[in-house]
Amino acid sequence: MKYFSAQISKKQSSDTGMAMVLILLLSGLYFGDKGFFIAGTIALAGNMIVPAVYYPVAIVWFGLASVLGSVVSRILLSIFFFILVLPVGWFRRAAGKDSLYLRKWKQDKGSVMKVRDHWYDAGDLEKPF
Repeated sequence: MKYFSAQISKKQSSDTGMAMVLILLLSGLYFGDKGFFIAGTIALAGNMIVPAVYYPVAIVWFGLASVLGSVVSRILLSIFFFILVLPVGWFRRAAGKDSLYLRKWKQDKGSVMKVRDHWYDAGDLEKPF
């Protein structure tokens, strides 16, 4: 379980405690229950006095953040690929575009690399595109 590593610093434990305090206070506002405010105050005092109390919670908190980051990034990149990149590739193939010269690859002894014999001057550096 590489995501739930036990390498949590004191600062991360303190940050986790502050996140728990914020969650309790927001829950108190949402539900209108004074018990959440009391629990938030106690959690804040505990975080200020002994932030190491939140060490086990920090392991779970940062572990879940790592798992969520891995999953969400893969999902977003997959959506980006299937919605944008794949249709552009299909359109270019249907239009007969072959930017990489894949159809010419190994059909003869010549190279498919473009020969670009260009003399660079100061204008190329000022406006590279």
